[in-house]
Amino acid sequence: MKAVFALLILLTGCFVWLHYFGKSPRHDATGTDELYLEHLARSAELAVNPAPGSEEEQALVQKVKNAFNPFSYGNVTLKFPEAYAETFYFRDAFHVFTDRETMVAYMQRTAQQSPGVTFEFEEPGRNGIDFYLPWVMVLPGSEGEAPQRSVGVSRLRFNEDGRVIFHQDYWDSADVLVRRVPVANGLIELVRRRF
Repeated sequence: MKAVFALLILLTGCFVWLHYFGKSPRHDATGTDELYLEHLARSAELAVNPAPGSEEEQALVQKVKNAFNPFSYGNVTLKFPEAYAETFYFRDAFHVFTDRETMVAYMQRTAQQSPGVTFEFEEPGRNGIDFYLPWVMVLPGSEGEAPQRSVGVSRLRFNEDGRVIFHQDYWDSADVLVRRVPVANGLIELVRRRF
């Protein structure tokens, strides 16, 4: 009886803790906060608009593709400074960065912690200064499992030096996290059923 009571107290404590920390999200991946709007306006003033289908257009996008493939510590270290300006705006499902040094350090750690991750890029789309680069992140399966594929798209703007000054990822990180955090799948399913 004492064990059941202790388990109930523990579970109640966990739910209270999760409720407390879940009230304000740690990171907003797609909202239009002040920093996003500031960099959206600033990048609009600095962004280049190469002729559609031109070699310049293709070279801009190729730098970004090269930065992510292969997704390894060495490649990130070498290629990200070629593809990204020193100061810029980068937001993905987990972080916001406004300087290249901090982002490169994050990408280096991520590459080391995620060996074997690859990116498959599709043909980009354009709307003036905005480039839309669709991609599929492929995570290797563990112990005979099939690789996991997660679809996303990046909105990019480039400066006159041919480097990214604005990068917004649109990607459902739950695709990846749910499979890797066993309890998350059940919790997310409970939330889905409510809506």
